[in-house]
Amino acid sequence: MKRSDPVTRLTPAEQALVAQLDASSNRATILKELKANLQTAIEIELATIPIYLYSYYSIQRNATSGEAIDRAQAFANKAGGVIMSVAVEEMLHMSLSSNILFAMGVAPQIYRHAPKKYPTGLPYHNPQGPKGPNGETAVLIPLAKLSFEQLWHFLQIEYPEQWSAMPQDRNWQTIGQFYSYIRCLIHTRFVTDADFQQGAAAMAIQPYNYSPNNVDTIYPSGKFDPWKPAPPGPAPAWTTADGYPSAAEAAHYPDQGDSHAGHAELISVASIADAACAIDTICDQGEGYPVPYLGPENDDDPTKGEQSHYVKFLNLQAHYADYATTTESLPLEPPPPAPLLPTISQAELNAAGLIVAFPDNPTSGGYPAEYRAIADFCSACFQYMLIMSETIYRVPPQQQKLFFNEGLHRSMIWVLDKYIRTIRQIPLGGGTFMGPLFEDLDLGPRKTSFAALTKIGTKAIDAADKILKKLKPDDPLVSVLGNVKYYIGVATPQPNSGAGDAAHLPDVAPYWRD
Repeated sequence: MKRSDPVTRLTPAEQALVAQLDASSNRATILKELKANLQTAIEIELATIPIYLYSYYSIQRNATSGEAIDRAQAFANKAGGVIMSVAVEEMLHMSLSSNILFAMGVAPQIYRHAPKKYPTGLPYHNPQGPKGPNGETAVLIPLAKLSFEQLWHFLQIEYPEQWSAMPQDRNWQTIGQFYSYIRCLIHTRFVTDADFQQGAAAMAIQPYNYSPNNVDTIYPSGKFDPWKPAPPGPAPAWTTADGYPSAAEAAHYPDQGDSHAGHAELISVASIADAACAIDTICDQGEGYPVPYLGPENDDDPTKGEQSHYVKFLNLQAHYADYATTTESLPLEPPPPAPLLPTISQAELNAAGLIVAFPDNPTSGGYPAEYRAIADFCSACFQYMLIMSETIYRVPPQQQKLFFNEGLHRSMIWVLDKYIRTIRQIPLGGGTFMGPLFEDLDLGPRKTSFAALTKIGTKAIDAADKILKKLKPDDPLVSVLGNVKYYIGVATPQPNSGAGDAAHLPDVAPYWRD
C-alpha cells in the first residue's frame, strides 16, 4: 500500500539547538535568518541541476535497439535514468524551498542565481569533504561527462547526514545538516503558522505541476522486444520462453510516488506543519528514509521502492571495475554495497560510443569563435527557464497549469533537451564535442528577457548560416546546424529557422510590468 513518509521528529541535537535559540534569540532575528537560509537552500538545489544535466547529456542512451542491448548499453541506460531521476527531484526540492519562502512573503530569486563558474562549491559548503578515490578532499564540483570520478563528486553533494550530526547553516558537511538548521528555525517559539500565510498558497507552484518520472528517468532492466506491444492490463510475469519482454514490461521507474512527506511531493505551504513536510521530503529523498536515532537507510520511502540520491549514485559507482580496488571515505550509514553487475569500465563505455567526449567545465569563450553564439543560446534558454520559474508565482492560479506546460515543460523537453542533443554532435577538434552551457548569461530585466532571448537566437542562427555556407551539401554538420536553427525557431519567433509556425515559449513581459 502506498503511503507518505511520516515527518521526522527532532533529533536530540536539533532539540538542543531549538532550546538554545529560544533562550538567546528573538523573533526578528529568527525570521530574517530563516528567510535568508531558504534563499540559500534554493541556490544549493539550483547549483546541482546543471552538474547532473551535463553528465546526463554525455550519455548515449539509444545507441542500440532493445533486443541488442549489451552490458555497456544496459549500464548507460541505467546511469542516464538514475541521474535524470535525481535531477528531477532536485527541481522538486528547489520548488519546495521556493514555496516555503514565498509563503513567508518573499519572492524566490532564481534567475542568475546558479553558479557563476565551474568547478564550483555549493553555497556555504565546507570546502573540505571526505577523501575521494584520487585522495582529494576539496569540494569543487565540475561540469564533466559521466565517469567513476564524476560519480564521486556526485557523492560529495549527496553524502547523508548522520543522525547525531549537529545542525549547521554555515560550513556544513552535508546538505542534511543545513536543512536540519532550517528545521530548527521553523520550530522555535518565535515562528507561527501565520508567518507562512504571507504569500497566497494558491499562487505557489501547485502539486499538479510535478511528476516523479518522465521518459528520461525510465530505463529498461535489460533486453526487451521493441516490437512487442504493451499488455492491455498490468504487465504479467514473463519467461524466456516468451522471448524478450515488451518495453513496458522491462521499464524501471527509479522515482516512486510515495517518496514524500505529506499529501503530495510538491505542496504549497500555509503552516509550520506544511513547511516541516516540505523539508522532510527534501531530506529523505537525498539521504534516505531515516531510522530513528541510527541514521539513514538505503531507501527514501516507507515501501522501500526508491533509493536515496546518495545510494543511487553509489550503486552506479559500484558497477565500475574501479570500485572494488578504490577506497574512499564513506559514511557508516547506510553501508556501501558490494561490487555490482554488470561490471563496466570507462574504456568499454568509450569504445562503444556511449559517452560523448565533452570538455570539462566549458565556457563560451573557450569554444571556437564561430560556435560561441550557438553555445550562448543554450545558456540563454537555461536562464529564461529560471525567469519562468520565478514568473509562476505571478501567474493567476487558473492559468498556472497552462503556463507551466507551455513554458517550463516546453522549454525543458521540447527546446533545451533537443537543442543539447543537437549541439553535442558539433565537433570541437581533438575528438571532443560541444557540451551544453549553463552560464550566467544576462538577459536583462525580466520584462524584456524574451526579446533578449530572441535576439540571442537570431545571432545563433546567423552563426549557423555562416558555417553552412562553407560546408559541402553532404557534410554531416549540415543537418546538425539545420536542427540548431529549427529548435531556436521552436523557442522564439525566427523567420529564418525553418520551424514554421511553431508555438514559441511564452513571453513573460505581461507578468513583470511592475
